[in-house]
Amino acid sequence: MRKSKNKKHHYILILFFIVIAVFSIYEEFGKDKKPKVPPPPPSKPKVAIIMDDLGPNKETAIEIMNLNNRITLSILPQQTYSSWIAGEGRRRGHDIIAHIPMEALSAQKPGEGGLFTWMTDGEIVETFDKDIKSVPHALGISNHMGSAFTRDERAMRVVLAELKKRKLFFLDSLTTPDSTGYELAKAGGTRALRRDLFLDDKDAPAEIEAQWKKLLQLADKNGRAILLAHPRRNTIEFLRKTLKDNKEIEVVPVRELIAESG
Repeated sequence: MRKSKNKKHHYILILFFIVIAVFSIYEEFGKDKKPKVPPPPPSKPKVAIIMDDLGPNKETAIEIMNLNNRITLSILPQQTYSSWIAGEGRRRGHDIIAHIPMEALSAQKPGEGGLFTWMTDGEIVETFDKDIKSVPHALGISNHMGSAFTRDERAMRVVLAELKKRKLFFLDSLTTPDSTGYELAKAGGTRALRRDLFLDDKDAPAEIEAQWKKLLQLADKNGRAILLAHPRRNTIEFLRKTLKDNKEIEVVPVRELIAESG
């Protein structure tokens, strides 16, 4: 009887080791059969395209919206279609910012709702309030012209304080290298960005294409870029063609770059 029990125990041990061996072989064999997950594609540089000077013309604004719903709409205040474009643009998924007219060093008139360095703090706030109310859904502002106004620290501090209070950001169009806007905003705790390139300072197809190539180089180097453009025929046609087959960059809403800027 004892010999029979030992024999039975011996068989159980053999069976146990056979099961372990089979399981190990299966595991090793299964490694080769597991599907290989391809590495994720390399991330493309992020570019925010800001389309300035919208507001006076509804048809042109619709053309811009139809190009790509990640283009940010930068709308002049107190224009005929400012409010309509802001509402329709938001409905279609665009980021909205107010393109606030500011005093230039030249004799150019900034337009309706313009801010001037000769204004008192109260006058700046009052005019700014009207501007913002005429562009609903705005996440922030940029400056239209403003080579004189953005150099003036007192005037810019008034605007930036209003932005901070309203939880809006400032995008410095950098119409002058002497702008104080971006630095004052960062120092005062107002979220801010600044543009990298203008696409169409020169309204000619060859010049626009050259600027786009500069953009690609800059975006590739830094991983991101901010491009300002204007709703002109050459610009619209260039973007329609280029964005259709674009594989070099990822067009992103401006709020995405604001969020990453901290």
